[in-house]
Amino acid sequence: MKIRERFSMVDLPVLIITAAIIGHDKYKAFHAGANDILQKPYHYSEFMARIQNLIMMKHTANQATRMEMAFLQSQIKPHFLYNVLNTIISLTHLDIEKAREVTEEFTNYLRMSFDFQNTSAISSFRHELSIINSYLSIEKTRFGNRLEVLLDLDEDIDFILPPLMIQPLVENAVLHGVSKKRGGGWIKLTAKKQSKNEYYINVEDNGAGITPEKQKDLLSADFDRSVGLKNINQRLKHFCGSELMISSTPDAGTSVSMLIHLAETTESPAELKDTERT
Repeated sequence: MKIRERFSMVDLPVLIITAAIIGHDKYKAFHAGANDILQKPYHYSEFMARIQNLIMMKHTANQATRMEMAFLQSQIKPHFLYNVLNTIISLTHLDIEKAREVTEEFTNYLRMSFDFQNTSAISSFRHELSIINSYLSIEKTRFGNRLEVLLDLDEDIDFILPPLMIQPLVENAVLHGVSKKRGGGWIKLTAKKQSKNEYYINVEDNGAGITPEKQKDLLSADFDRSVGLKNINQRLKHFCGSELMISSTPDAGTSVSMLIHLAETTESPAELKDTERT
C-alpha cells in the first residue's frame, strides 16, 4: 500500500471494505497496512462503530504524542538547573542588574516549560519564540563569547503551529552542537513566510556535527542525543504532512529545517488568543 510509505497506521488509519471472504485476502490486506476490514454486506451501525474506533485511536495517539513532548520539555535536566543557579549566584557578586535579568529569563523559561498549553494541539510562533529567547539569553550568559546567536526572522512574523516544535531544535543545537566544539560557535534561527499559507523554519549551528552513521538514527526513539526529534517529526507529519529535513557534517555543524503548511481555513494566532481568553 503506497500510503504506508509516508503515513503510519496511526498517522492515517485505513478501513478496507471488501466482499472477499477468503482468509488469505484478508491477510494480504492487513499485511499491506490496513487497520481494519469490513466485509460486505454490512450494517451501517457496524460501519460507523469501526470508523469511530479508528478516529478515537488516532486522537488518543495524537494526544499521547503531545503529552510526550510536554513531558520531555518539563524534564529540565539537573545540570542545567544547577548551572543557571550558579550563574545567577555568581552574577549577584559582579553585576546585580545582570543577575536580575537572568533571573527574569529563567522564571519565564520555567513558567513556559510547565505551561499547560504545551499539551494542546495548537500554539503560535511568537509564543514559542518567547521561550527560545529566554533559553538563549540564559545560555548566552553562561557561555559568553563561546555562543553567538543569530536571528533571521521576517518582521512581525507569526503563525500557528503545534507547541514545542522549534525550541527543542535550538536546545539540541546548543547542547550537542556548539557546546561540544572547542571554542564554541554560533546558532542561527531562520523563520520566513514563503507564501500565504507556508512558512520555512531552520535551526542551524556550526558545532560538532553528526557522523553519517548516526544521522540515520536521528529520528529513532532510542537516539539519546536528540531532544524529541522523533516526536517533532511525527507531529509535523500530523499537522501538515511534511517531515524534518536534517543535514549535518562532522566538525562543521548541523541544519534542521521544516515547512509549515497551513490549510486555508486554519485560524490565525490572533484568533487562537481570543479562543484561549474565552
